[in-house]
Amino acid sequence: MASVTRASAERPSRPAIPVLTAIVLSVLSLAGACAHYGFAGSLPAHLETIRIEPFRSRVQEYGLEQELTSLVTERIVMDGRLAVVTGEQDSELEAVVAAWSRSPYSYTSSEQVEEYRLEIRVELTFADLVEESDILDAESVTAWIVYDPSAESEQDARRRLLQEMAEEIVRRCLSGW
Repeated sequence: MASVTRASAERPSRPAIPVLTAIVLSVLSLAGACAHYGFAGSLPAHLETIRIEPFRSRVQEYGLEQELTSLVTERIVMDGRLAVVTGEQDSELEAVVAAWSRSPYSYTSSEQVEEYRLEIRVELTFADLVEESDILDAESVTAWIVYDPSAESEQDARRRLLQEMAEEIVRRCLSGW
């Protein structure tokens, strides 16, 4: 029995090269996939222009959709990856303000509202018109902030929330998933 064990121990070990080759190939394969898709996502190379449809609204708060359309348009222009056009576009962005709320967030010891929470939900559709496919299809995006009415007016808080939402919309459209 001992000689069998000794014989097994004296057997030449298999070379580590196949294992090393498999590891290298796996890493290269993963790197190739990441190079194709990117870590932060990116626009398809064939997209150069975008038409931003005037946003619509299903809420009672007046003017949210117009203000948000303007803010998103400004940010896309500032980004510079897509030219905003009104015709002959490669892509199209449509959005609907689906929800808006203002609710108490915190109270003082005397049960007076100390802070409010503003929340907005927008449904986005971002279409690649060249490939005839949706990049985002009715994707729901929600943003909210808390504000202290003794330190910030509701209008200022509303503007701040819309700016945050515009940044998120542009990030989702231009940087992807």
